[in-house]
Amino acid sequence: MTSTASRVVIPVDGEHQEFSAILLRDLCQCSACIHHSTRQKLYSTADIPRDIQAQTITPNQSMPGVCDIRWDRDVPGFGSQHTTSIDADMLRGIGRDGATPGPFQSSLAPQTLWDAESSRNLPDFEYDAYMKDDATLYKAIVQLRTHGLVFLTDVSESEKAVSSIAERIGSVKSTFYGYTWDVRTVPSAINAAYTSSDLGFHTDLLYFQNPAHVQLLHCMQSSSSGGASVFADALKCAIDLYQADVDAFSVLATLPVNYHYKHPDSNLYSATKPVFDTRPLRIGDVFYKSLPEFLEAWGRLRQGGTRPDLPSVDVVDCLEKINWGPPFLAPFSLHAESMEQVRSFSSATTTPPRECLNRKVEDWHAAAAKFSAVLHREANLHERLMKPGECVLFDNTRVLHARKGFEAGDVGKARWLRGAYVDKEPYLSRYRVLRYRFEGKLETMRDRVK
Repeated sequence: MTSTASRVVIPVDGEHQEFSAILLRDLCQCSACIHHSTRQKLYSTADIPRDIQAQTITPNQSMPGVCDIRWDRDVPGFGSQHTTSIDADMLRGIGRDGATPGPFQSSLAPQTLWDAESSRNLPDFEYDAYMKDDATLYKAIVQLRTHGLVFLTDVSESEKAVSSIAERIGSVKSTFYGYTWDVRTVPSAINAAYTSSDLGFHTDLLYFQNPAHVQLLHCMQSSSSGGASVFADALKCAIDLYQADVDAFSVLATLPVNYHYKHPDSNLYSATKPVFDTRPLRIGDVFYKSLPEFLEAWGRLRQGGTRPDLPSVDVVDCLEKINWGPPFLAPFSLHAESMEQVRSFSSATTTPPRECLNRKVEDWHAAAAKFSAVLHREANLHERLMKPGECVLFDNTRVLHARKGFEAGDVGKARWLRGAYVDKEPYLSRYRVLRYRFEGKLETMRDRVK
C-alpha cells in the first residue's frame, strides 16, 4: 500500500490551513531548484520523498508575508540548510482557487460579440506605431482577442511587411503554401482563393488538425471593381443559432464531418471535426455529451447553493473553435462519435450503416443550412474593400472571411494580397508577456473563464 504523503499546516490570514508537503516543496524558487536564466527546474519533482517533512516554519525576516520552510528528508542532494520561501499570496491562491497566482493564471480579456453595426466602431491601428510601440501592439493583440478582427493602415509597400507584422506577435507558421504566400488570380489555381470568383465564408487550413489561429492579409494591390473582403463573427452567429434552434446547434457541435485538401501529386491533407468545437464539458468526474445538458447541470450547482462560488458560464465560454469550410468539405462518412446519435433515430436494435450515414448527412445538412443563413444575414457582415497599404489580422478559429468576386482581367490592377499565419501558442505567449508588462495583474482562477 502506498504510504500517506506528509502535510504541512501554515497559518494564512489567521486561519490554519493544511497543504501537501510535496506541493510546497515543489514551489521552491531558490537558485538551487530553479536555474537563474533558463527558469527550468534543476531536480525532478518525482524525486521529492513522499515522506518529506517540514522541519521548521519561520517568518522571513527581510520579506514580510513570506515564510521559510526547512525540510527533513529533502530531495537527495539538498543539504539541511536548504530553505523554501513561500509568499502568503501564493498560499491564498492555493487555498482559494487551487492554483498559484502568476502570468498563466491571468485571465484573457472576455470575447465581445459583434455585428455589422458595432464592428464599425473598432479602431484601426497605424503600422509604424504597431511595429515600434509595444503599447500599441498590446492594444491590437487585445482587440484580436476580444473581437478577433484588427486592421492596420499605412503599411509599408514591402512584400516582407506581412511577415514583419506577424513576427511582432510570434513565429510565422510555415505551410505548404510557404512562409508567406500570395492571394491573386492564377491559371490552373490550386485553391479557390486564387480565382476571381466569389469566395464564401470559410476557415483557412481546415484540413489541418490544428489550423492557424491568426491569419494576416496585406493588400498590395486592389482590383478596380469588386473584390471586397467580408468578415462575420461566427461566434456570435453560433450563439444566435443556439438561441433560435438548440437542436440544430447540437447537431453541428456533435456530428463530425470530413475536410480535405486533395492534390495527389503534391499534398493530401485530411481532418475530421464538428462545426462547433466545444471545450471539455466536464463537472467533477462527469462528462456531458451536449452543451445544453452541461449548462443545465452547471446552473443547478450554482443556483442550488451547493457551489455558489462557481462562476457563471454560458455558450460563449464553452465554444473553442468554429470550423466552417464549404470549399474543403470532403465526402461524408460515419465516425465512432456519431454512431450512437444516428442509431437513436431508429427503434430497431441495429441500423444498417447506409441508413446511419443517410440520417447523419440529412441532419447535418439541415443544421448547416440554418447556420449558413445566420452567417449571411446582412446585419452580421463586416465588409471592407481593402486598399493598398492596409493589412487585416483576424482570429481564423472564430472570424470567418469571404471575398466578393472581381474582374480578373484588370490591366495593372489585379487584386493582390500577401498572407501569413501565426499559431495560437506564440500568440498567447505574446499576449501574456505584454499583459504582464502593462497591467501586471495576478488574477485568480475564479476570474478566468478560458
